[in-house]
Amino acid sequence: MMEKTTRRIGLALGAAMAAASAAGASAQEVDAIVKKLRETKTFTIGHRETSIPHSYIDNQQKVVGYSVELCQKIAEAMKQELNLPELTIKYVPVNIQNRMALVANGTVDIECGSTVNTLGRQKQVDFTLVTFIAADRVMAKKGSGINEVEDLAGKVAIVPQASTSEKVLNGLVAERKLDIKVNLIRDHADALLAVETGRADAYVTDDIILYGLATKARQPGALVVSGRALSYAPYGFMVPKNNPTMLTVANRTLARLFRSGELAAIYTKWFDQVGFPLTDEMKHAIAVQAFPE
Repeated sequence: MMEKTTRRIGLALGAAMAAASAAGASAQEVDAIVKKLRETKTFTIGHRETSIPHSYIDNQQKVVGYSVELCQKIAEAMKQELNLPELTIKYVPVNIQNRMALVANGTVDIECGSTVNTLGRQKQVDFTLVTFIAADRVMAKKGSGINEVEDLAGKVAIVPQASTSEKVLNGLVAERKLDIKVNLIRDHADALLAVETGRADAYVTDDIILYGLATKARQPGALVVSGRALSYAPYGFMVPKNNPTMLTVANRTLARLFRSGELAAIYTKWFDQVGFPLTDEMKHAIAVQAFPE
């Protein structure tokens, strides 16, 4: 199992590194982010509003989360790399539908949320090293009898529009000829309300997002996350293509966090609050990506 897990992480990592190398080789002279940072003295982070605990707005209306904290460290590293002590951070909210476009067109310099790195997405943007590994699972009301995706036969399931979860669930429905009505939802907050009010029987998406949403239920303990892993979903931070300096600094920052053990402490800080301890897969990812200088 450990060998299989490490191999999967290695394949995802290899794909990300290959994309980064291709970007650097094809347009080393571009580095639009570097030019932009020097001109504006502003580092723009794209963030999610309800992707707990990765990227969200807390009760004090501050942008916080595991992904946000990692990106703040990347911003600090860029400040030092470019010798821009006056560099400030600007936060721009993004959602499932527009996040990739806002990265691709340079509106945001890096997207710090809960985005799965796929080969298809690498055609439009570049990804950093793997920052988290999720899997699609099911969230439903406690006592509903819904534990696995097959239990949704004759029921309504919702998935995020334009997400990998949409492809995963529709693929299972087609492959196993399941009688499930699949509806699309715009964002996680809408999904939470839909399940709580009974407009949907279950929400199918990345397990860590489901754990975070369950903590926000109006009745504590009313929603449960269950079922086997339906997918392999390695997260990374998106950056515009053809920006080798930005990608190198980001990956170097992450690798240093992996090597030093600081990443594990940051992980614990954010994930313990939703009851999601450091997984074996993430431990492997940290070990595999602890590159030397």
